Amino acid sequence: MGGHDTMLELLPGLVRIYEGWAERYPGVEPLTVQFAPDGDQGGLNGVLAYPLEDHWLLVTFGLTELGEKTSEQTAVSGAGFEFTCRIPREPEDTSVPAWILRVLHALADRFLAGVDLDVGHWIITPSPLGGDPANGEMTSLAIVPDVDLRFLDTDNGLVLFFQIVGLLAEEGEEAQRADTVAPLMALLRDRDPKMITDPGREPVRI
Repeated sequence: MGGHDTMLELLPGLVRIYEGWAERYPGVEPLTVQFAPDGDQGGLNGVLAYPLEDHWLLVTFGLTELGEKTSEQTAVSGAGFEFTCRIPREPEDTSVPAWILRVLHALADRFLAGVDLDVGHWIITPSPLGGDPANGEMTSLAIVPDVDLRFLDTDNGLVLFFQIVGLLAEEGEEAQRADTVAPLMALLRDRDPKMITDPGREPVRI
């Protein structure tokens, strides 16, 4: 863990997240992207970014209790969940695209501002994801249980992992029409078991 040793020693909740994902992807060392503190309201501390063969796996940390237990809810850790996301990665890529960090940070901010976010929800965004024109028609997000690791038991309580999946504009419109994102997610998972948020993919049609 190199330079992260001190931080991990001080944050047992983060250690548990680190260990949980290490069991899924042994030998893959994540990059740690830390965010500037958001003041009194708390917020995301950062993201663990795992450079896998063809994609980045991103796991947030900070919505759950990373240090000592402070909430009275013993069953769950903090908010009870962290976000995950998978985006395409070329073999030579060594840094995480800024747009996905903006998306994860904005989602966490929305939750902390009182917006209810849970599995089965979807969010229509006014512009391509992360405000990046290269993301073109990918203008919506859906929330599903993570495809690899749904939850971890920690000393601070349960931590669920909510995977965010990018939707193309017509898919977001279909979710709105049907008032559910479940059929789209089932078809997408059949096509791509990892449910990678790839702005260049073909749309799923019901």
